[in-house]
Amino acid sequence: MKKIMFSTIALVALILATAPQAQADPPAAGFRAAIGYSYSDPGSLVLSTLGLSNATVAPTLRESNGPAEHLGLLRSALGQDADTASANGHLSCEHGSRGRLIRYERVASYPTADYVRAYFDEWIAFYQDFYLFPPNIPVTFNYGFDSYKVTYCTVDAVLQGQSTARPTIATGMVSVPRKSGPLSTVAYLHGTSVSFYDAVSNPNIFGEFNESGESFDGPPSNSVFAGAGFIYIAPDYLGLGDSTVPRHRYFHAATEASSAVDLLAASRRVLASLHVEQNDELFTFGFSQGGHSALALHRELQNEDVDVTGTATVGGVFDIEQFFLASLTNETTVTVPLYVSYILLAYDDVYNVYGQTSDVFRQPYAQTVSGLFDMEHFFDDVLAELPPNSRALLRSSYYASVNADPQNPLRVRLRQNAVDRWRPQAPLRVYHSPDDEEVPYEEALVSVDRLRSRGANVTVRQLRGFDHVNSWIQAMPRAVTWFRSLD
Repeated sequence: MKKIMFSTIALVALILATAPQAQADPPAAGFRAAIGYSYSDPGSLVLSTLGLSNATVAPTLRESNGPAEHLGLLRSALGQDADTASANGHLSCEHGSRGRLIRYERVASYPTADYVRAYFDEWIAFYQDFYLFPPNIPVTFNYGFDSYKVTYCTVDAVLQGQSTARPTIATGMVSVPRKSGPLSTVAYLHGTSVSFYDAVSNPNIFGEFNESGESFDGPPSNSVFAGAGFIYIAPDYLGLGDSTVPRHRYFHAATEASSAVDLLAASRRVLASLHVEQNDELFTFGFSQGGHSALALHRELQNEDVDVTGTATVGGVFDIEQFFLASLTNETTVTVPLYVSYILLAYDDVYNVYGQTSDVFRQPYAQTVSGLFDMEHFFDDVLAELPPNSRALLRSSYYASVNADPQNPLRVRLRQNAVDRWRPQAPLRVYHSPDDEEVPYEEALVSVDRLRSRGANVTVRQLRGFDHVNSWIQAMPRAVTWFRSLD
């Protein structure tokens, strides 16, 4: 059976055109026209129009309820398009409302390439003393862009005692280059964050601990990809941004993918409202944890016959079990106890992999570790409250058993969330540094071999001499060049 060569947004356009909802008929000029034309649904009301002269306007698209045919993941993602509110006045989502746009607001504008360069350089300067970025980073900015924070409906993980995933709200960023269309799209998947405000929908480089606090991944990735002329679409993930999930579902492949798929669906309405035309080229890019998320997203899209043009990762984790085991024995990288704690807590939230924190963590950490990961602590403050390595963090009995027993409940679930045991049909490019102190280069190569053994087209590009964060900054402009070669 021939694969349907539709981009994500083209497929969503087809879904909307065929679902039994009251709306204007699209022009009969092919699916490219169907995703780019300006339309107005009879059942919708745009409460306000976003103009470039008014950065504070927050448009909300409200649409009538309409049943949708359940034709797979992306089709069901747009089952309903009505805003709902809970009894206390907060926006909420209902079953069948995946991918529904709740609202969007412009949160930043960079009118020209020079403004984008200044934004990127400001981020570099803010972190320069810590990361020692080299001069002459090979990045070029061609366009200004406007950034929109998007609130939409998605689903949580299926938790213990539940039969289905509960609907929930999520947020993300959609940035539109000031370039005439049709435009290619990059779905960006970010790395580890432990703070709700440290999300890609937050454009701020620095700030106090609140919704306007500092964002690590967002500013440079937004600058590189939107500044190169790509539509930039990036989910915050569950538990981050404005999500009401109490803790991020760290390295949980299903919700990493669903939060991105549903943002891609919701972004179609944002882009249509802004009269932005997309072409059929959809790329994914992931850094660190985001490498895992990017492959999870790519796999989900491929399973739904949605074409992905190419996926690039840098410092990516693909085999979570091996990453966890390597982290247990890594006694030199200061961030490792944070990652180990985060995985244990997040997987227990979803899978109930241990009884109590005191069964796993030594004192005093057993009493404090859960509170550190309430999404309301700075990354550095979490690190400061943890010991220097995993041996000092975990009870010796648990440390020994999880290392020795492949059937340990945590390890079983980690294996189930691996993203290196399938065959991508689109090419992959893996950027990785042999000097990466957080994600071992050799482990990435093992995952590459697994993917290749299943027929994947994977190329590896070494970024020798760069640490984890520096390799990310170096990889993004290189990925832009590679994406353009596939365009």
